[in-house]
Amino acid sequence: HVSALTPFVTCALSSHPTTTAMTIAIARGLALGLALMLAVPPSQGFVLKGSSSRSNTRAMARSRGKGNSGVRGLAVMVEGGSLNPSSSWSSSSSSSPSPTPHATVVFLRHGQSVWNEASLFTGWADVELTTLGKNEAAKGATEMWKEGLEFDVAYTSLLTRAQQTLDIALTIMGQEDTPVNKDWRLNERMYGGLTALNKKETAAKYGADQVKEWRRSYDTPPPPVDKTSDYWPGNDDKYAHIPDGQIPLSECLKDTVDRTLPYWDSAIAPALKRGKTVLVAAHGNSIRGMLKVLDDIADDGITDIEIPTAIPLVYQLDKDLKPIQGNPRAVSPLSGYFLTDPEELAKAQAAVAAQSVVSSSSTDGSTDNELDIGKPSTVSPGWEELSPPGDDHIVFTCLGDGCLMLGSNDMREAFDKFDADKDGTITQHEFRTTLLKLAADGDLGPDEVGMEELNTLFDAVDRDHNGL
Repeated sequence: HVSALTPFVTCALSSHPTTTAMTIAIARGLALGLALMLAVPPSQGFVLKGSSSRSNTRAMARSRGKGNSGVRGLAVMVEGGSLNPSSSWSSSSSSSPSPTPHATVVFLRHGQSVWNEASLFTGWADVELTTLGKNEAAKGATEMWKEGLEFDVAYTSLLTRAQQTLDIALTIMGQEDTPVNKDWRLNERMYGGLTALNKKETAAKYGADQVKEWRRSYDTPPPPVDKTSDYWPGNDDKYAHIPDGQIPLSECLKDTVDRTLPYWDSAIAPALKRGKTVLVAAHGNSIRGMLKVLDDIADDGITDIEIPTAIPLVYQLDKDLKPIQGNPRAVSPLSGYFLTDPEELAKAQAAVAAQSVVSSSSTDGSTDNELDIGKPSTVSPGWEELSPPGDDHIVFTCLGDGCLMLGSNDMREAFDKFDADKDGTITQHEFRTTLLKLAADGDLGPDEVGMEELNTLFDAVDRDHNGL
């Protein structure tokens, strides 16, 4: 075990070369550690290491369940921001014996994006993940790590949110050297003239039934986007290599399937035929297209398949690339299985389904058929808790460019360092004073720290907004 502040500071220093940015990163890391401490009860701490390798990570992942019980330690590669298991816990959902797969493909839908959060039609608009979306990706990575998955090659779209999800997943699993192929044919469906519109306002304008038809029918596309619009992909240089005739003005699910499947056949299937383990980080509708073929799902059935954000979906395939049947974790009509427990899967699928329910506002300003999308039920957005077998608890979060997973012993030590008067609370003054002292110890003056940002960080940590 190391000093409670070391992982936060070291992780910050590794990512920010300049002095001022370094100080800000330290502040963020310390705020993160403090907030993490507030999230969970005591548990065993974790071992922090300064280096890792993909081979070591894979070897340790393969040892999952061999004589280990609970969590004895978790090594965090602070310089790269990745996790390297020094021992791991057994998955709570073990599968029964089945035929040895020839190849494995894992589908990972991207986490929540900023436009998902704002309830805007996104499609090919290139937006980033929210903090919650990064956490969803990190949690999905953790489940793949627990499953012992070792990827030979990965595929993703040309959209930032999918690439961020893939990058977070590979980094946390210690598999950053996995070759990555990017292609526009894995993009989300093109929402045409609906792109960037608010879903509720669109329902109020066109009617909920019409919007539902555009979103959930198999072969009815939304209105086309104007070619003069900033949201027509032909005006984006990243699509300059694609002939105009292939760049969509609008797409229904059928159109998305028709452009995705040739890429599956030409790029992904050959890797699977060679027996590779493949990760595909993409979007709800492009993933639906590939599942439609794998499980031979009818046109009117594929629209009802809900793909939760950042919950890995694993398909084990035979040499003919047919899904191996009979896995007890599979959820009909899919032959693949999600790396989560049934209750969490049901909640996640309900949340995704609710995103497709649009209604105009009622007279009292409320809306019908809506759920609170993407927010953990017991903690604030951006925080996730893992509870492996036994009494241990792990909390992780992503902040800025990094993700951390820690035990609460270290968090309590961090809390004590901030709580100068040892009264069990941390005031804004104590918070700022501790960070300023750390800055001074690092040969930085108070003018270089940024008081406004420190106050903002305190407000972010003070989740109940009571000033403590």
